[in-house]
Amino acid sequence: MDARRAQDLLKHITQDEDYGLKAMQKASLAECISMVNNVLPECQKKAYEDGNDNDAGFFSKMTENYRALIIDKIKEENLLWIAYTDLTGYPYMIDGDMIVIYDFAAAKQIEADLNKAGYRVTFGNVDKDAFKTEIAHMYRNGYKKICFMDGKMEPFVVEREELYPYGEFFKDDYITNPGLQAAMLNYFQEFRKQAPLENRGDILKRREQIMIDMMLNAEYMVPCVKEETEEEVEISHHFIDITDRVTEKEEGEHVIAIPVFTDGFEMDKCYEGHHENMLYKFDELVSLMDELGASGIIINCLGISYFMRTALMKKILK
Repeated sequence: MDARRAQDLLKHITQDEDYGLKAMQKASLAECISMVNNVLPECQKKAYEDGNDNDAGFFSKMTENYRALIIDKIKEENLLWIAYTDLTGYPYMIDGDMIVIYDFAAAKQIEADLNKAGYRVTFGNVDKDAFKTEIAHMYRNGYKKICFMDGKMEPFVVEREELYPYGEFFKDDYITNPGLQAAMLNYFQEFRKQAPLENRGDILKRREQIMIDMMLNAEYMVPCVKEETEEEVEISHHFIDITDRVTEKEEGEHVIAIPVFTDGFEMDKCYEGHHENMLYKFDELVSLMDELGASGIIINCLGISYFMRTALMKKILK
């Protein structure tokens, strides 16, 4: 936004009876963000420097009021771009947050910078309904905030709760593991990054430990088939042959994984309409692997798709 347009909006805010409400409602999302991120805070700063507390308070109040207007505009915006990474198949995560672009001209440069760093990022456009769905996935996957960017100024950072509350998407008894999902995404995004491992050892070790801690404390949904007779209930589990996908294996070994999931959405990717499942803690999964003679578990096989051998499960359980 050029200086003339900024001055025009500022004039409406300081002189109109509605404090510029109509003008800001007609302004674009980018213009409103520029006013709240840059123009109004600068006016507030200058007022403080001049010792004018009344004006400083006014600009502070306007910044707060128009933040709410921006949130409403975002929810009605029909063209936004979300940064996704091929490394995980999920939105690119930066410090637990998601990146959304509201000015596509900036997306190409941001995309180029992230790809140069090895993150294999592409921007996918979403309308307001698809964007709302992404907020639901933010709750599942542990993303905390959204950084709205145009590549020119500081991001406009929004808490997911400012957009839509958890209860809009899920009931209290819906099983989710956002901490584990976020830890896995954070770890594998860095681990699978297309860049030399040098100088990344410490950060990978820290992220891996966080992921392991989350794994040990999580509950997992395991799809199963229950057959009831007059005498007992027989339970059988699904399995996936991933022999061809595993590079490190013994000669002639068949690698059989038991699929486990962090929530119902991830499970429905593989077993849509299949509602029979059991909840297992990590130590119970270890016992199940021994009972079934499986090679290990595969977590969210159509999501993060992480295979963990039984031997490693036992090792981290100690």
